[in-house]
Amino acid sequence: MNDRIMIEAWDEIMADSQEAEECIVSMYSVERYYGGPEEGGWWGNLFILRKYVRCSNRDAAEKLQHKLQERCEELNREEQQRDSEDCLRHCERAWSRGEDVDDYGYDGPSTYHVLIEKFPGENQQTERSHYE
Repeated sequence: MNDRIMIEAWDEIMADSQEAEECIVSMYSVERYYGGPEEGGWWGNLFILRKYVRCSNRDAAEKLQHKLQERCEELNREEQQRDSEDCLRHCERAWSRGEDVDDYGYDGPSTYHVLIEKFPGENQQTERSHYE
């Protein structure tokens, strides 16, 4: 048997196969920031890589991402509720004292999101945008 026949057989069998694809499941915190007063004010987001894990294939990565994202969404809702209650207390205290309410640069609570990436930090953004 010659090489050509073996190579053709290989190619025929491998035509429907998939190469192993290592995937990264990454958790990011999303940090909002006030960009500036231009055009009525604008906001931006920083995406900061907090944790990641390597998965041997896309299917395993998607299952893990789904499980982690559900938990992140639950914790995000709880954090938003705490933040809203805290903000209300501060506003009520300021109102009762006759003080102006100012956010003093407060941008709200961080949220967390889980992404599938090719390499850790693929979607990380740690520098603030600037208005041009």
